[in-house]
Amino acid sequence: MKALLYQKPGRVNGGIIEMPEPVCGDHQVVIRVKACGICKPADTSHDRNGAVLGRYPVIPGHEFSGVVERVGKEVRRFQPGDRVTADNGMPCWTCYHCQRGEFSFCEDYQAIGHSVNGAMAELVAVNESHVYAIPDNVSFKAAALTELVGCCFRCIEQCEIPCSADVLILGCGASGNLMAQLAKGTAAGTVTALDCQMNKLERIASRGVSTILADPSDFSIHEAILRKRFPHGLDYIIDTIGNAELSERSISLLKAGGTFANYSFPATEKRTVSLDMGLFVRKELNYIGSTFQHHSFSKCLAAMAAGKIDPELSITHTFPLEQYFEALDLNWADPASIKIIIEPNGGE
Repeated sequence: MKALLYQKPGRVNGGIIEMPEPVCGDHQVVIRVKACGICKPADTSHDRNGAVLGRYPVIPGHEFSGVVERVGKEVRRFQPGDRVTADNGMPCWTCYHCQRGEFSFCEDYQAIGHSVNGAMAELVAVNESHVYAIPDNVSFKAAALTELVGCCFRCIEQCEIPCSADVLILGCGASGNLMAQLAKGTAAGTVTALDCQMNKLERIASRGVSTILADPSDFSIHEAILRKRFPHGLDYIIDTIGNAELSERSISLLKAGGTFANYSFPATEKRTVSLDMGLFVRKELNYIGSTFQHHSFSKCLAAMAAGKIDPELSITHTFPLEQYFEALDLNWADPASIKIIIEPNGGE
């Protein structure tokens, strides 16, 4: 089969090659990959200095969907031809955190596409326990983003957004787009998205989300707009950008009792946020973090099937596997690009 393989971290150690098809274990499902999303931070890490969870050699690709090619002799829930997606997370199940049900904090966490061969290939083998059927009205491209939807869903759950709350989403990249859609589906009174790319704002505006075009060289412009729209402040601000300066300045836009949710990893040279202790005391503010999803695929796929969220709204480009590196470079070079899908076996 064709696959993207990194022998070690770094592009000079990666390439599209022919390699043996994966062996199907007794409890495994081999999936013919129809769509695999480029995860900009994770896949760039493979291409540079190595992913945090990376173990090499490895085939990357942890956001994927496809068709069952074959099943192991102990598999009962699936058969060849089924449309499926799969959860990439592989907690150990036995450490302190796993025994408490805190799988995101597993002490020996592994993941498909990081420490186990992933789906930037024509075929991928996955344990049956991680495989989920795709609803008939959900596309392969949408289903490939179930893991990312789940990460955003976890953040929204962490926020516990109450009725009539005013919510601001910082950024309209792939996560910001999905986060805004999910926030719009809560009891929130208003949902506003902020970005410096008009095409990204236009996409999310189609879902009824209010938008503000930001000037990255002058944060005071959008801050003035927000203070005029929300003179008492915002109940929730969710960061999907990872710009420490923007996060730091945005905290003052919270209303009394407000919450700042840190969803993004740092994406700028400045990696820490300074907090005004007095402000937090006076206004009883909250600063929370949100990490990866676990066990949310069923809920996310149901939300897609019901039309509550449309992951395809975040997809701007599609490439064949042979153009993977071109696609990855485009994702960084073109600020208008959002989510890029690789199709190792052609389109739907």
